[in-house]
Amino acid sequence: GNNAYVAPIPALETPIADVSQIASLLQSRFGFETRVVKDAGKAKIIEALNSVAAEAKPDDAVLLMYAGHGYLMEDIKMGYWIPVDASVKTAQGWISNSDISKLLSAIPARQLILISDSCYSGSLTKEQKVPQGREIKAEEILKRRSVLVFSSGADEPVSDEGKDGHSIFAWNLIKALQATGSLTPGAQVWSVVSTGVTREYPQQPQYGAVVSAGHAEGGDFLFQTPK
Repeated sequence: GNNAYVAPIPALETPIADVSQIASLLQSRFGFETRVVKDAGKAKIIEALNSVAAEAKPDDAVLLMYAGHGYLMEDIKMGYWIPVDASVKTAQGWISNSDISKLLSAIPARQLILISDSCYSGSLTKEQKVPQGREIKAEEILKRRSVLVFSSGADEPVSDEGKDGHSIFAWNLIKALQATGSLTPGAQVWSVVSTGVTREYPQQPQYGAVVSAGHAEGGDFLFQTPK
């Protein structure tokens, strides 16, 4: 969660509150071990992702969330995360979609999802869309590797304003996760969140699979509450 940007990059109000609340919910409701990284520069973000890659086991479920500034390089249609130590003069300190895909491919978890609440983050979801409304058979899905990205918008700016101190996307995501059943596919969570966000703001959350990071056809991320 990145709040403390330095001018001329405007500071943000909600990312740390967003990731902290979602981490708490993942721990209490779904049994995740959680870590919150606050106001991270490029090296700190990459170090955090590499530590997950080093520790994750093949049967694990891993959820990553980034909340902060993003940018789209229009001429090459490449999306970026903007760390708190980034410069507006050069892209050298930014983290590109291709970098993010490589970092995801290095995490060996069977179930892997990246949630990105940032402007222009929809470009991460474009490799392959995930079918909606299909019957979920957990044992079939868990036989294959699933790598998903859930973004707060498409190739567009997204709102840092929202409700109860959270961005509109994070607020809807928190409500959706609180209301899940014992086994809920990520595509279903996306559908609920997308409906709630688009009702109030002109942004369209996206959901897609990252084939370049090892996603297998027919996979999805499963939100499971402990039995």
